[in-house]
Amino acid sequence: MNFQLLSFLFLFTLSALAQTPAFQQFEVDSAAEPRCGTAFFNTFIQTNLRKPVSLEAKGIGGTVIVNGVVEPNGTLSNVAVSRGFRPDCDREALRVFSLFNAWKPAQKAGKAVRQQITIPIVFKPNVAFTYLNGKRIVFFTKDGKATNADSTLAQFKQVSQVDSTGLPTGDVVVYEAKNKKWKEYYRLVFTTEKYTNPFCNSCQTIGNQNIRKQWQGDVFVLDGTGKRIRQTYYDEGSPTNTDVMYYPNSLIAQKKADTGDRVNFLKWYANGQIEQIKTLDKPKSFTTGTLEQIVAVWDSTGKQTVIDGNGYATYQEQVVSNNDTTKHTIFVEKGTYAAGVKQGIWKGYYTDGSFFYEEMYEKGIFQGGKSKSNQGDTLRYTQLEQVPEFQGGMAELGKFLSTNLSYPVDAQRAGVQGRVFVSFVVCTDGTLCDYEILKGVQPDVDQEALRVVKSMNGKWKPGFQRGKAVRVKYNLPINFSLH
Repeated sequence: MNFQLLSFLFLFTLSALAQTPAFQQFEVDSAAEPRCGTAFFNTFIQTNLRKPVSLEAKGIGGTVIVNGVVEPNGTLSNVAVSRGFRPDCDREALRVFSLFNAWKPAQKAGKAVRQQITIPIVFKPNVAFTYLNGKRIVFFTKDGKATNADSTLAQFKQVSQVDSTGLPTGDVVVYEAKNKKWKEYYRLVFTTEKYTNPFCNSCQTIGNQNIRKQWQGDVFVLDGTGKRIRQTYYDEGSPTNTDVMYYPNSLIAQKKADTGDRVNFLKWYANGQIEQIKTLDKPKSFTTGTLEQIVAVWDSTGKQTVIDGNGYATYQEQVVSNNDTTKHTIFVEKGTYAAGVKQGIWKGYYTDGSFFYEEMYEKGIFQGGKSKSNQGDTLRYTQLEQVPEFQGGMAELGKFLSTNLSYPVDAQRAGVQGRVFVSFVVCTDGTLCDYEILKGVQPDVDQEALRVVKSMNGKWKPGFQRGKAVRVKYNLPINFSLH
């Protein structure tokens, strides 16, 4: 009987809590608001919002009004549409709005309380295009500039097969105008490949490849359920500075965008709270290198710990354990930034104890450090990273290539020339493996480049990271020239 009474009281208490009303904004002492501020909240919404392709094709915009309740713990509940635009946009607005759970709750009489909020989600206008039967059709001038279908300047037509969310579903075909008819000019073949990653055994890569089997255009990594893990724009097999990474809940984890002279990075926590802003200045020459500048950092509670490049930061990420490669652990790094770069002592460790490092920086320049993995010896190092090197340096590598490279006779007769890009992995003992032609010229030339690279096996010094030899992927251009 007592147990039944306790159960009744417990259920009654839960019911009473569930019925706690949500206050309106004018009823509280301080209203609920995004912990990161309105500007970063709007950035979050627009970054994560996916405009339906059918609406994007029309080029028009619209607004969905959504509402919800900010709970005392800063999460969002009871999300609904109060004024819709169109069903697909309403669903997308709810999806993105629900992802943001980094709210500063309302206060009333000194306590955090539930508050009703109403937010407009804006779908911005864009340049219209044709979308018929799952095919996106755009037209270009001979200079590659977008134009209208009925324009006399339309020299090329690109037909891309995509679903309602923008994912590729088939080949991309480019047609050229010839004698008032469209003739196929080239084709990018729709391709699916297994994506190798210790955190996702069922992931796959989808996108389009050119005749040399190089990725071209937007390439997506999807998990086993079809959710996006990563989206990167490729140009002839090489990833560009346009890149987006996602959390398992489909929230964008990091966005990298090329602005011309620099690359901007925005990073978020899994609840939508902004985590970091940094920039990477592009090198002005091959000798100047790149300069990374940390602009701002926030902790998981929304407190900004680095302001205008100055402050203390703590980072955490999931990594593979050094104790057991089938298990994961958390990698923690801590240190100070001054004027946007590392300053003083920085420390990092795996929470399972399988790795540790301590390093010294002066105005962003690495001075020295020590590290330890598992039960191994403490390693001391004066270079943070050392790239693999051909024995004797670049001069000896050049001599080796000029001595051992043979120009295919048929290619010479046909006047074929160009640069073949070959990638390979330099293992911890200096041996080579995992050869791949990233960008070729033609089959016989490509195979000769690959042959020469394979003949370099055992002639390399391995790469090092924090004093430990590591496997490093190396890209090598091999030039075939008739002059």
